[in-house]
Amino acid sequence: MKKIAFLSISFILLGVLLFAYRMYNKPHINVERSNATKIISAEQLFEIFDKNEDSAMNQFSEQIILVTGKLLAKDFSNELEPQMILKTDNEIGFIRCGFKPSQLQNLEQLNDLTIIKVKGICKGINGDDKLTLLEDKDVTLSSSIIIE
Repeated sequence: MKKIAFLSISFILLGVLLFAYRMYNKPHINVERSNATKIISAEQLFEIFDKNEDSAMNQFSEQIILVTGKLLAKDFSNELEPQMILKTDNEIGFIRCGFKPSQLQNLEQLNDLTIIKVKGICKGINGDDKLTLLEDKDVTLSSSIIIE
């Protein structure tokens, strides 16, 4: 009986370790080489998240999407992830795009209110109607690149 219990625990432990090893070594998504699953405007993307966040998360979460919009602002305060904000029709909602530091030179060359295309991994929406700490709601994209 002790042998069966020992073998069972050993197999379970081995399975957990194998799973952890595979997740740790999981390859990163290369946004530049991957195709966008959806092409959408900044206004449409924010509206979808604002109306029904759960449905939008099911549709867009961890998906590579291409978003077209007007550049509202650039934020270089975080050296590890320079960011830019795309304007939407909603005054309290924006699309926040995070870039890798290697994209900094491309970001610096952009002018405000320029219409641009950005491809990135959709992470969801920041902000909550129940909390008043954050006035703005941002749909966030990570590992973004600018599409010429």
